[in-house]
Amino acid sequence: MNIVKKERSSSGLPKNKQSLNSSNGNQAINLYQEIPTMEVSLDDFEEFALDRLKVLKRLEQLKLRHVPAEKHKQYLDPLLSKLNNPEKDSISHFVLRLAYCRTEDLRRWFLAQEVALLKWRLGVSSGSVKNLKSVLPDAAKSVSQKEMEELDFELKTGTVGLQSLKLPLFYKVPFTLALDLVQHRQVFIKKGMAYIPESKLVHLVTSKFRAHLSRQLVLLSSVPTTPALKRTQGFLKNVATVHAVKDEFANKSEMAASLDPQNVKDHLRNMPLCMVQLQVALQTERHLKHWGRLQYGLFLKGAGLSLEDALIYFERMFTAKTKDFSKEYAYNIRHMYGKEGKRQNYPPYTCTKIIMSNAPNSNDHHGCPYKHNTVQQVSTMLAKLGISPQQQKPIMAQQQSGQFTLACMEHFKVAHPNAVTTPNVNLDNVGNHPNSWFEASVSYHKVTTGGGDEKSPSKTTTTTTVMDKAARGALKTPKAVSP
Repeated sequence: MNIVKKERSSSGLPKNKQSLNSSNGNQAINLYQEIPTMEVSLDDFEEFALDRLKVLKRLEQLKLRHVPAEKHKQYLDPLLSKLNNPEKDSISHFVLRLAYCRTEDLRRWFLAQEVALLKWRLGVSSGSVKNLKSVLPDAAKSVSQKEMEELDFELKTGTVGLQSLKLPLFYKVPFTLALDLVQHRQVFIKKGMAYIPESKLVHLVTSKFRAHLSRQLVLLSSVPTTPALKRTQGFLKNVATVHAVKDEFANKSEMAASLDPQNVKDHLRNMPLCMVQLQVALQTERHLKHWGRLQYGLFLKGAGLSLEDALIYFERMFTAKTKDFSKEYAYNIRHMYGKEGKRQNYPPYTCTKIIMSNAPNSNDHHGCPYKHNTVQQVSTMLAKLGISPQQQKPIMAQQQSGQFTLACMEHFKVAHPNAVTTPNVNLDNVGNHPNSWFEASVSYHKVTTGGGDEKSPSKTTTTTTVMDKAARGALKTPKAVSP
């Protein structure tokens, strides 16, 4: 793939490389094993990557929000239509490989979303079984009719999900190529070979794709940057965390009217665990280190705290530890609000950025508790916030499996019973953005308790006192930092 300064066609592809097949029809399955060789303009390089990233983020959001599978099509089709052209699809995949190969966390996220995209496409494409056969692992062999008859009973009893008494076509592969199916005891195994029904071939293809892409991402992470790619380094470095992040939370007039220096503490019940940790640390230690100030300051900005109120609030909280707040901290706060330096209006951090940015060191309180604290420490924090061991189980399960955003989503569900069916509570991006968590929580409490604004401290004095004491206790748990 050669990057050039080249005029784009109206379809978004270089004029001399437009595909003859840009429809959504019966396309061959692309496992991205061959690097595209066409020239691509710098504008296309960036635009194609962002179009694909929107698809991957939408897939993640659908999973986080537990949207029923039958509704996925209506949310994905408008975005996937931009990737119908096979060449654009291939280019966009390889550009994101370059962006997401840099760290283990980035590789893990990209791998999970690309596998999810492949599964979706295999599930909705026409003639999918025929297409699947063309990309099966080389070791996959069809089972003869004679062998199927000999193993009739074993195949019927050992295969989960058979829809009829008549056996479908089976393939056999070394069981190591079907570990997902073997792990869940969904297939029959004999002499080290797993017998896979035609209906489950998608598992073989996705397993093959996952293994190949995982290896390629690791290899790519150690490849030196070529001269042709040097001009893209800024874009590739930022796309994983900046990607199409709209400043959705910077100007919420409804929220801006409810948050001020007097009631920030009263909003503890509306904050995700990462922000509770920062707020309580600020109250207890009367100080936050640089990354903590940045993460929490941008969160409060997105929640509606104005620049003037932010200066008042942080000066009030920092007074015990500093003699000259204006000299030491005021500039940085104004900078966060785009009033100093480059005058860039920085958006609040997404969960992805919090998880993948620099890990906290000793006496730091920034980061994601589900990522940077141990399971026991998170359990202790949640317990002191009033969440019972039984309620913690789904949260802990997600943390232990490395699904940190899903753990946060489970925390929201426990803290806000029946939020899914509560009117006027928007759960979009809850588990994906701390400010979405905050906004949904405020809306939930407005509906269920008539509160939520926290304009009057008297409305939530009891609740806040309990939360504050519990969070202070949780903060005393020693902080562990992932290596």
